[in-house]
Amino acid sequence: MLNEHIVKDIAELHARLLDHHPVLQGHVSYFIKEFEEKRGDREKERLEKMSREINTMNKTLLPESLDAMQVYLANVSAKLKVATEVCHKIEEKGNNVETSILEEGRERRNKDWETYTNMQLNKCEQIDEDFEEQIKTLHRHYNELEDKLTNSSNLAAQ
Repeated sequence: MLNEHIVKDIAELHARLLDHHPVLQGHVSYFIKEFEEKRGDREKERLEKMSREINTMNKTLLPESLDAMQVYLANVSAKLKVATEVCHKIEEKGNNVETSILEEGRERRNKDWETYTNMQLNKCEQIDEDFEEQIKTLHRHYNELEDKLTNSSNLAAQ
């Protein structure tokens, strides 16, 4: 029981000393009231002035801007079409030049390839001829050695 009284007293002290919610609420509502009274008319006047200016702009500047935009837009559109056509012509010329350059490169590479393959064939034929010549030379050499061997064995047998 004593504990309950102590807890109650502490809660009451806390509410009186540290709980500022009601005081803050009063200050906030006072500030809002003052703000609305002082600024309300000024804001309303500013909004009305802005509304008048916007209506004036809609009546005068908007039609003028639309007319000017149509004139300049047609001009810009025509220039854009001309520029697009020029770009297409340049692109076609570039493609034609690229195609001719590519064709020339292909032809040159084909000629180079044919030259290379012919050189390789000639080298292969030369190597084959040299090889055949070497084989004939070796056959002659071994035939001579065999003849000498048979002659020397015939002489030794006699």
